[in-house]
Amino acid sequence: MEKKRFLAVVMTVMMVISMIPSMVFAAAPSGELDGKLKIKGLAAVGVVVSADYAKVTPKEVTDEDFTFSWSRQTGEKELTQVGTEKTYTITQDDLGCRLVLDLTPVDGSGLTGTLTAKTLEVAATEEEAKAAEQEAEDTQQTETADGTEDAQLEETADGTEDAQLEETADNAEGGQDSENQDADRTEDGQQDAGNEQEDGFQNTEGQPEETTEGTDDSQMKIYTEDQLQVDENGNVQTDGSEKDGQAAGEDDKDQKTYEATATVEDSEDQICDFGTVKSNLEDVEAQYVQITNTGNESLNFQEISPEHFMAQDITEPLSAGESVSVWIQPREGLEPGEYDDMITYRTEEGIEVSFEAKIAVEGEDDSSDDEDLKPSDEPSAEPTETPDDSEAPSAGDNADASLEAQSLDVNTGSLNFSDIEENYTQANETLSVTVTNTGDGTVTLKIPKSDYFEVMNEDGSEAVSGIQIAKGDSLMFMVQPKTGLTKGEYSDTLIFESEEDSEVAVQVTAEVSVKEAEQEQITAVQADPESFSYDDLKEGYDTPEATTITLTNTGNTTVSLMQPYAEYFDIGELSASVLEPGDSAAFTAVPVTGLKVGNYLDSIQIAQTSSEGQEDVLTTIKASATVSEEKKIYKLSVTPEELNFGKAKEGYSEAPEAQKVTVTNEGNTNVTLNAPSGKNFKIGKLSATELASGESCTFKIRPKEGLKAGSYTESIVIDNEQQISAEVKVQFTVKAVRKAKIADPTDNKITGISSDGYTTQSKITFTAVGAGMDNESPGKGDVRYVPYNWKVINTNSWSSAPYTAAFGITKAGTYTLTVTFDRQKYNGSEWENTGEQDTKQVDFSITQAQTVTATPTPQPNGATAKSAVKTGDTTNITPFVIILAIAAGCIVGVVVYKRRKK
Repeated sequence: MEKKRFLAVVMTVMMVISMIPSMVFAAAPSGELDGKLKIKGLAAVGVVVSADYAKVTPKEVTDEDFTFSWSRQTGEKELTQVGTEKTYTITQDDLGCRLVLDLTPVDGSGLTGTLTAKTLEVAATEEEAKAAEQEAEDTQQTETADGTEDAQLEETADGTEDAQLEETADNAEGGQDSENQDADRTEDGQQDAGNEQEDGFQNTEGQPEETTEGTDDSQMKIYTEDQLQVDENGNVQTDGSEKDGQAAGEDDKDQKTYEATATVEDSEDQICDFGTVKSNLEDVEAQYVQITNTGNESLNFQEISPEHFMAQDITEPLSAGESVSVWIQPREGLEPGEYDDMITYRTEEGIEVSFEAKIAVEGEDDSSDDEDLKPSDEPSAEPTETPDDSEAPSAGDNADASLEAQSLDVNTGSLNFSDIEENYTQANETLSVTVTNTGDGTVTLKIPKSDYFEVMNEDGSEAVSGIQIAKGDSLMFMVQPKTGLTKGEYSDTLIFESEEDSEVAVQVTAEVSVKEAEQEQITAVQADPESFSYDDLKEGYDTPEATTITLTNTGNTTVSLMQPYAEYFDIGELSASVLEPGDSAAFTAVPVTGLKVGNYLDSIQIAQTSSEGQEDVLTTIKASATVSEEKKIYKLSVTPEELNFGKAKEGYSEAPEAQKVTVTNEGNTNVTLNAPSGKNFKIGKLSATELASGESCTFKIRPKEGLKAGSYTESIVIDNEQQISAEVKVQFTVKAVRKAKIADPTDNKITGISSDGYTTQSKITFTAVGAGMDNESPGKGDVRYVPYNWKVINTNSWSSAPYTAAFGITKAGTYTLTVTFDRQKYNGSEWENTGEQDTKQVDFSITQAQTVTATPTPQPNGATAKSAVKTGDTTNITPFVIILAIAAGCIVGVVVYKRRKK
């Protein structure tokens, strides 16, 4: 072989061998992390869990490429780190929580981005964890059957990175090894998503509404405050945002609900049925109803006042899941009738809960027949005679008897009573009448009523209708004149008839004559009152009120009265001196003025002059008086005892109108008043300073002008020389004038933008702060500014706080962030936009991020040589480096040789 060809072959072999290390380097994983991270192992206490990279790209990643962070999710978004090793053993403290695994590439790995996975809630045993996985798998299958999976794949095809990452986080919460979740995305869908990521960050689901103005919106990605996460190198981390986005989606499901139910105790049909009762409702026992809050928010109940029932008010808020028992009772005084009410409890939140309450009220039975009794009737203590039940015919017997077959007869047609002398106290004669049933059936007898005669049973008790007389039987009744008949002739027809047929009747005529009685001459006068006294007179007393004595002629002859007199009493003139029987006259009597301390007794005689000219005393009236030494009493009172002048605003121009106070001497001794005074109140002049017993005077009070804001309370004292006093409490309030808080638009600002600038891999986070937004207790007229929208390339709006956003820009350059603030004014109940706006701007710069290069690692022997980027391949590359050096030397040698040969 020629020398040239041999050299060419050797060089070729050397070059091929030298290429082997470069192929080894190319196999090391690098680039953007994608796909779905999963967690191996059941979510149960005692199980060891680890990371699963089966669905992660690049495919060659291993545990050596990442740092680990295991966290326990103790709230909706609260994470507590529990481990940093490659594996984690689930503990009892994790029970009921979810575990979150965050993977971050090690420095110099060539990987960017982060990976996150999450388990289901940790169960106590592996069996419970498997059951939870099966339930999650069934739910996922149902959603897939409904087309949910197709919608997710379509969303992936549209390039929505957040949805893809959210699906990754959700899949990590699944079953055994966290693999039994949603179907994998198609490679095409992932590829499409990856293509779109090359142009910049993608919009995240759940972000503020974006208004597109035709610019390249693929350059920006918008984050909410709870999604802002940046790794230690300052690069945007999207996995955390997707997790928080998912949590935000879960929060939307926690809707506030206001619900309540009513359960009537011991009632299956949920009705408070009080049944049928008499008109007296005092003994009706209350029933109870249980009101339960079945929502997830507290309920505040309003007062209730049903028409026919009393219901207990619910005065305290009822928390979610709690119950309260309330009583229901009919109102007293319900008229007889039936009542059926729907009782409804209402809450301030607009919830109504109802139940039914009903009761029937009967009237009181009245067995007495008032119409049958005259004023002079005297009910007998003996029971009314009724036929024996065993002898009474049945209703069927009466029904069988025809009305035409009934017949009655009496043993006499007239009752003639002996004459009675007027003013008799009781009739001295009783006659009988016998009624016989001469028909074919039983007769129910109706007893006659009379104004002059009484019809009684044989034993003397009052006869009442409804007595039955069997066929052929007889009943005897006793008849006598009623008491109190005056002079005259009395006759009445007594008709005994059948209640079944009024035409079946018999009648008896009763007659009596009342003669005038011979009267005895009676002279009598009755005094009313028969005695009187004055026991509380004090020495020096004023003339008390006189006592009126009425004299009535209770005899049957005319009397001529003499004017009465007394030693210690002044006697007034008789209103009449001649009194016919039944007539009255009156006179007055009062103690004479000036009686000294002592006891006084008089007998006032009422007399007439007899035909023989002698004085005839008809009655005597006892009169007495007691005079005691007077004790001096000092007492003052004021009316009113309290005055409230209300409220006024600070700086008031006119003080409230003055109010009048009346001072009264309630003692029995004269008093001399001193002028009252006040510190913050003006006191008017007393209308009088000397007050006798029972006299009054007045003065006026009003607040002073110019009082500062505050509450003023004083006791205005009215005293006198006798060391007694009275006071009136006065009150007045001056309210401070509130000045409206007007926010200055110059205080609107944008915070968080760094003056040092950012790179194309930076997450830029900022907060818009509106002037006056810290006004937590606004008053009418207050003004504030609220962030409305912001713009860098696109315009993005906020709907509510927090007014924070984050974005990234993948093109270098200088940009301006503009925030627009709405001016709002408080109308007394809520903030309203005024239509005015203010804008604030801040400039920042974006530079191209530098490419990450491999950093040599010091050798164990202390040499300064640098190693290649770590790839996970442990092959010793030293021989390959030597071969590469030899090949390069050969090439140089060939070139030098050719040049010299030429």
